[in-house]
Amino acid sequence: MVERDGFLAEARRGGWRVLLAALLGVMLGITALPFYTLGVFSQPIAADFGWTRAEVQSGFAFQMMGTVLVAWAAGWMTDRFGARPVALVSQLGLAAAFLLFAIQPGDLVTWRISWLLLAVLAIGTSPLTWSRGIMDWFDKGRGMALGIALSGSGITAALAPPVLNAIIASHGWREGYLFLGGLIVGVGVPLTWLLFRGRSRTAARAVTSPAAPGVASGVGFAQALAGYRFWLLLIAVGATHFTISGIIPNVGPILEKIGVREVAWYSSLLGVSVMVGRIVTGALIDRFWAPAVAAILLMLPGLACLLLWQGQAPALAAVMIGLAAGAEFDLIAFLCARYFGMRSYGRIYAWLWAGFAIATGAGAYVFASLVEASGGHAPALLIGAAVIFAGASSLLLLGRYPDFAVTDAPRP
Repeated sequence: MVERDGFLAEARRGGWRVLLAALLGVMLGITALPFYTLGVFSQPIAADFGWTRAEVQSGFAFQMMGTVLVAWAAGWMTDRFGARPVALVSQLGLAAAFLLFAIQPGDLVTWRISWLLLAVLAIGTSPLTWSRGIMDWFDKGRGMALGIALSGSGITAALAPPVLNAIIASHGWREGYLFLGGLIVGVGVPLTWLLFRGRSRTAARAVTSPAAPGVASGVGFAQALAGYRFWLLLIAVGATHFTISGIIPNVGPILEKIGVREVAWYSSLLGVSVMVGRIVTGALIDRFWAPAVAAILLMLPGLACLLLWQGQAPALAAVMIGLAAGAEFDLIAFLCARYFGMRSYGRIYAWLWAGFAIATGAGAYVFASLVEASGGHAPALLIGAAVIFAGASSLLLLGRYPDFAVTDAPRP
């Protein structure tokens, strides 16, 4: 039964193409490349322009502001035009944004505006589009497919820092950003064009309503906002990612303050754990109640914060953070589809991701500021632990999965 109806069968029916394209799209997308490389660029940019690391990382907060402003548009366009055209245009936009980074004049206002523009230009390279393509092809093996596709960010987290360190050491940080832009244009765009295609209407019956064939099942956007689950997910996702996004860009300074050497090795370990977290989460949520899986996995960074606060087991802490970071995108996409259906998936996911974006920008900036202001890591780690424990445990209030095939026939 698993073989006939599960992940392998759906991949063999053509899903492997969109899965490969989504994997590469996530690797070279807005949630992976800017986020996991900012720590590598921070020190050379700060030294070049005379800024603090917090000022360099404040650009990420402006990216998140831009995400909040345009996420609704990305969701609407994905629902209206499909994921593929949105992804292609946005990949070119991301490459253009990296070019803007490379020609920075050293003005902090220009730097922050460039990060804001990155969000506007590249919003369609987020998991919103890639996960929508996965949802179109996979049903029984949806969690595993999401895990594999979204593990692309873990691959980026593992490979990008050492590669960019070498490029920056040899040529400079501007060339590092030019390299990233060229990678997107030369690899990402062609693979998306060739492989990232939707299913035919007849092949997509798994995500449509039996009451109205060809119309996706689930609740409308207004219905989702009227229910408690949307707001619970929004708050929980924001709380958990506040801590995760705060730790990851600042893991180097935190590890240095507790006396750890070879920080780059721990960053790569974290990246590998992100990738493992994606796959493990995908396998688990196909078999078990996803909110329980989410609560357990997303509490791990809270434990990691406590370990780092005590200066203990930095390798274990890095693994815990990576596993939870790997779980997040899988869980958001899966929970959105299971609790709201596919009818307005793009818009609902986009607004959930907007909350995610606010937390990301706030977490990175707040953690960096607390570490620099206090001269230590304890306040940031203790606050992060409290926030993530509260957010993760609240997911247990989501309740049972709705049955859209019975209760949510599309309304006129």
